[in-house]
This record gives sequence, C-alpha cells and structure tokens, in this order.
Amino acid sequence: MLRKIYRAIILAQAASAAIRTLATMSDRILDDIGQSRGFFAKNVVESVRKELDREAAAKKLANNYHNKFGTKPVTANVNPNLVGAV
Repeated sequence: MLRKIYRAIILAQAASAAIRTLATMSDRILDDIGQSRGFFAKNVVESVRKELDREAAAKKLANNYHNKFGTKPVTANVNPNLVGAV
C-alpha cells in the first residue's frame, strides 16, 4: 500500500513539474524536441512510469533470486565521481 502511495506521489510530482516546465517553453523549443503542448506532460509521466516499472521489476527479480538461493543482497556505496577511474 505504501508503495502505491509513493508511486502516486512520484507520478503527480512528475506531472506537476512537466506542466511548470511547459509554461516556460515556447512552441519552437517544443517543436525542436519533437513534442507538442498537448502531449508533453503525458509523455513525461509515461516515461517516469516506465522507469518506476523497470526499477520494480529489477528489485523483484533480485528478491526472487535471493529468496530462491537463500542469500542476502549486498549493497555497496559507489562514488559516482570515481566510476571508471580505474
């Protein structure tokens, strides 16, 4: 239940941010990025929804693996500034 509430809040925030962003964009900018005023917010929300679905599927897959083999997931802190430095 909390995940559904969290998901609804995230999608509502994405829609709100898209509408605020849309107010600052001209038709020329929208045309340059291949969007229209009617579908901009819908497309943003849909992309956020797909990302949430992708994360949920990855988490579910990882949990199923660990439940099946009786292992515990290991998380490591990764400094994004150092990724690829080695």
